[in-house]
Amino acid sequence: MRHSVLLAALLGATSSLFWAGNAIVGKVVVATLPAFTLSQFRWALAFVLLAPFGLPRIYRQWHWYRQHLPRLSLLALLSVGFYNTLQYWALEYTEPVKVGAMLALMPLSIAVVSGFLGGRKLSGLEWLTSIVAVFGAVVVVSNGQWSVFFSQQRGWLGELLMVCAVSSWAFYSVLLKRLPHAGIEPIGLLTFFVGVGCVLILPFWLYDVRHEAIFVPPPELWWSIAFVAIFPSILSFMCWNKAVSLADPTIAGLMVTTAPLFNAMLSMAFLNAHISLTQWSGIAIVIVGVASTLLLSRRQPVPPPVLV
Repeated sequence: MRHSVLLAALLGATSSLFWAGNAIVGKVVVATLPAFTLSQFRWALAFVLLAPFGLPRIYRQWHWYRQHLPRLSLLALLSVGFYNTLQYWALEYTEPVKVGAMLALMPLSIAVVSGFLGGRKLSGLEWLTSIVAVFGAVVVVSNGQWSVFFSQQRGWLGELLMVCAVSSWAFYSVLLKRLPHAGIEPIGLLTFFVGVGCVLILPFWLYDVRHEAIFVPPPELWWSIAFVAIFPSILSFMCWNKAVSLADPTIAGLMVTTAPLFNAMLSMAFLNAHISLTQWSGIAIVIVGVASTLLLSRRQPVPPPVLV
């Protein structure tokens, strides 16, 4: 049992590391390649890689897919279409460490949306620990300089886009749980979401075709397309599902709190970013706040994200 828990924690942390790598690579690439184009080619390549394994599974269970097609299309829009594209767009205006701090709030966002849609509501103590986590994220974003919130020169587009992205993923997670999908093979479902998501992202990419100088990744950027298509899109999904199957989902959910830590470390290693002591303190507050909330809800855990 202890071995299973440790392996689940390791796999959950590996997923979080891959997702942090997605933010770092995204930050590097969006300096050259528009966010919509990066998202389009990421998921197109992921679909090509998944199709040989996923399409036969979809075919075998096509009656279920056809029966739930409108809801499945909405879920593809919320996850692959909105969440991932908005995250890349946000990286054009903000830093990966700030994105990581906001991503760590994902389990809390899912809990709030679940309660809003009639599910389990947070207790008073859980609300308190959630507020602590949000305070930590604010510290990371502002670097402890509260005056920036009142500055007319400071743009908040990146942070607002991340709020929209996190909200989109929260609705996806809650609606997915309510969809009767027992017995549906995960690889097939992932392939469906990725394929439909590619189609839904297409209008955004066509916007880049019309307005941007670069709308197809140049050869020197295909390494980044391959990375984000394989590691945060496919391997992280597999690691996450295995982690959830080995132990209590709360154990895997706790690993989401490592997102700002990994983002900060990778930013320092690959972007030569400076993370201030204040931001490290904010990261610690986020981790403590989210972990406390997840542990308090252990009897009825809120499902964390499974696809980013």
